Amino acid sequence: MYKSDFVDIKPISVNSCFQGRRFRTTEFKKWQEAVIYSLPKKLSNINKTSERITMVITLYFKKPTMMDLDNYAKAIIDCVVKKGIIKDDRYIFDLNIKKRKYDEEGFQVEIY
Repeated sequence: MYKSDFVDIKPISVNSCFQGRRFRTTEFKKWQEAVIYSLPKKLSNINKTSERITMVITLYFKKPTMMDLDNYAKAIIDCVVKKGIIKDDRYIFDLNIKKRKYDEEGFQVEIY
């Protein structure tokens, strides 16, 4: 099991991540770098085989009703893979995304 600490970086919407179909925006590159730095290194390498993964992403927003839940998962999952916590996102068989009202904006990731 992997459970990240609260990452106090506001989640980014997939709408802000790409220009056209394939090109990452500068905003996304900066956000991704900050998130990867914030994820704990000691918990890396959870899934280096082709095991089935269950991932739970909890998003924290000051105004959660203003956010589309599904737009935030892709960017966070990409960071988890790039950090090396899991081998590839194709091994995620179950994905649970939650959003919560909270004074600070950020997110938390759990992997089983």
